[in-house]
Amino acid sequence: MEEIQRWLMFSYWGSYLKDDYMQVGLDVTEILMKHWGMARLLEGVAFNYDEGMEDIDSIDKVRDEVLSDRDRYELYDVTFFNPTVTEEIYVNRLYVNDGMLRVEEYDDLKYFQTDDPAVNERRTQSLLEVFTEVASLPAIQELWMVNHDRTAFMGHPAYLYRPHPLYERVEHTLYMSETRDEVARLVQEFKTHVPTEWVIDYLQDRLGADAVQEMADGKIRVRFYDRELTRSKVNTREFLRTFEKDVDRFCREKGVKLYKGERS
Repeated sequence: MEEIQRWLMFSYWGSYLKDDYMQVGLDVTEILMKHWGMARLLEGVAFNYDEGMEDIDSIDKVRDEVLSDRDRYELYDVTFFNPTVTEEIYVNRLYVNDGMLRVEEYDDLKYFQTDDPAVNERRTQSLLEVFTEVASLPAIQELWMVNHDRTAFMGHPAYLYRPHPLYERVEHTLYMSETRDEVARLVQEFKTHVPTEWVIDYLQDRLGADAVQEMADGKIRVRFYDRELTRSKVNTREFLRTFEKDVDRFCREKGVKLYKGERS
């Protein structure tokens, strides 16, 4: 049976990250090991897909291995077996490089689409709790769940404002590093002119009060799904385009224009 890859979690941190991405990736690895147990396989993929280390039960061993050979681990994968799925081995793989971070799964989300809604909801909540902890790391400014539908967001509200064509370049690995100054300026402008309270009220009004929670450090968590990971409340991309227009309208009333570039 052909494997179908989905990104359970992803961050385009290449467009803003100032910290050492390898260290931040290891911080994420530590969180995943806390929830999912030992690292079943650590691979440095910079050179011809090295064989890697198997069944590592200590984050210190992972850190020592990665940081002792930065050339080999310039890009690295960490494979986990998700213990919340007991029917059979369910592989999740963390992928870290300087442009983005993501956690992949390979069964087309079938473990979140059982015949039992209670099981689906419980697994969804477990996944959300793991990634909320990842999103709480200071270096992580934006984190999304499920790449095709974008079912949840965790991070600073400014990263929900997605004018084109800027975010076409943000999400393209060839141009990420070129967008850093532009993203930083836009984020600061957003924080200056758009109150977090306005954003939360806007989102709760349209998605429901329980769909939006405040996190530490000015971050928020937004669920675009209804209890189960694969039950979307909205088309998230269309929702964000509408949000963009409404933010622009809000700012125009204050005599402010956030995004200075041309729009698609």
